[in-house]
Amino acid sequence: MIELDVQGPSKNVNLRIEDLNKALLSNIPDVLLDLLEVAAYVYCADQRISRGSDKLTDHGRKWRRSLHFTIPLRQPDLWDSDAVSTALRDTLGFLSDDAYSFDFVKATKPLAERSLYFPNLVDGTFVPDDIALFSGGVDSFAGAVEDVIGNGKKMVLVGHHSATKVFSVQKELIDGLQKMGAGRNIFYVSVNVTNTGAKVTEYTQRTRSFLFASLALVVARMFGKDEFTFYENGVVGLNIPIAKDVLGARATRTTHPKVVQGFEAIFSALLDREVSVKTPYQWLTKREVTEKIRQYNCGHLLSKTSSCTRPKTWTKHRRHCGACSQCIDRRFGVLAAGMGELDPADGYELDLLLGDRSLERDIRMAVAYVKFSQTFSSLTKVGFISEHPQITSALRFLPGLSADEARDKIYDLYRRHAQDVLDVIRGGLQAHADELVRGELPAGSLLSMCFSRGHIDIPPPSGYDQKVKDFMDGLGKPVCEFAVDADAGRILFKGGFFLEGTNFKLVQALLDNHRIGKKAAAEIAYVAPSALADALSIDEQSLRQQIARLKKAVNETLPAALGIVLEFIENKQREGYRLNPELREVSKGDL
Repeated sequence: MIELDVQGPSKNVNLRIEDLNKALLSNIPDVLLDLLEVAAYVYCADQRISRGSDKLTDHGRKWRRSLHFTIPLRQPDLWDSDAVSTALRDTLGFLSDDAYSFDFVKATKPLAERSLYFPNLVDGTFVPDDIALFSGGVDSFAGAVEDVIGNGKKMVLVGHHSATKVFSVQKELIDGLQKMGAGRNIFYVSVNVTNTGAKVTEYTQRTRSFLFASLALVVARMFGKDEFTFYENGVVGLNIPIAKDVLGARATRTTHPKVVQGFEAIFSALLDREVSVKTPYQWLTKREVTEKIRQYNCGHLLSKTSSCTRPKTWTKHRRHCGACSQCIDRRFGVLAAGMGELDPADGYELDLLLGDRSLERDIRMAVAYVKFSQTFSSLTKVGFISEHPQITSALRFLPGLSADEARDKIYDLYRRHAQDVLDVIRGGLQAHADELVRGELPAGSLLSMCFSRGHIDIPPPSGYDQKVKDFMDGLGKPVCEFAVDADAGRILFKGGFFLEGTNFKLVQALLDNHRIGKKAAAEIAYVAPSALADALSIDEQSLRQQIARLKKAVNETLPAALGIVLEFIENKQREGYRLNPELREVSKGDL
């Protein structure tokens, strides 16, 4: 158990939103102060509770955590409502791959005054057209450039930072835009949320986007707005894992369509008004987003942006490690856009194409990134979903698109992305052909591996035994777990989906054979149609109709909600029906 306090003598969570207009402070209601505190607690707890070490074995066993919060609030009854609590648990669970539960209690002592969280208030007025998150990376800067310079909008840019180096990046970019004459159209709000007096042990921080979104909503409401913008390219937002050790929330889900709709549901329920989260770069690749910076004559500021997740490694002239996934993604996008001269290679500790990635921690991510694009370039639309079933979790959360239309747009997005990556590799091979032929480049560089093998593979982790490899392979494939609530007459699944009534009775009639086969590690026997119909007191024609209805209910929910595609009930001619052997029964508590 850990204790977090955003105020008072035992304060160990810092929350500061600076440089807001004095006149706006009176516009913030208690529910938004509660939101600030809930988001800060979730984010800081995420940092302080480890998922394990950097070893894949530990990550595999310890990745998913069970987190319970007891939080004193000004309006706990509102947070306890089904609409808010369900959306909060489901969205955070999908966002971070953890299980969340909350007890919201009435505060027994006075909570923080508004002024505590809003130091350095400024005079003056600013009437914005939009509110947007501003991290200082390529995507958020491109969005600010397009809206402020290209569209002439007046923008409030909300910049969260947990390190002074990140704040310096944001401030430098704002100053650069102001020097271009855009100063009157920009209102920059600096936000600092950090653990104080405690060591950060977990750096994946997948709940950051909930904190970002909460901060943006608070600022938006202070300016009288019901919407705000995330600038992030669609390849990152859709979260197709590029390797088996980048699973689930190990790849970011910041603007995954399901997460975006989850944020909208939480905020709309809290405020009892419709809140909209805009993601204008949903259908753009990193290259296409990066090109916008040059399109609006801000290419000279590209090198000032920073995408690296390891600010502790930064130096005065080098803000990118070159090894983390964000650095790799950024560099491929920049080179694919033909803007390498505006973002010099010496700004990276490790060169994307020429750097020696012999260390396992450096080579796996880069090799997986290229291999993903090589593999994807040969996929058909039909093969796309079967190869990447995780994408089904996004299909029903894209407004205005049918599932087929959404699939086609996502396929085309990744096709363009894969082409960009392979174009960069081809260009590098041509530019360095002589050095490659003479063997002058490090054997551990991406170009050397592509040149010598044509098609590269992710090297196996050194020293891992077969058991661990099998474990990770199994983890890479979604498992459909269910639990039986006999008292309520329900078959339960993650995410709140359940089967009841005649569907429950049908599954229950197949359970004995399923359990016997699982216990004996043997083939699961089929139940003859006549025997199954008799058990349900219906005829065989009605049985077939009932099975079809159950399959339809499952197939409409599990692929989109959990990324799981499977035949729930299997049928074998002349033998009958059985539950899919890949189904795994667990207890209600484990579920």
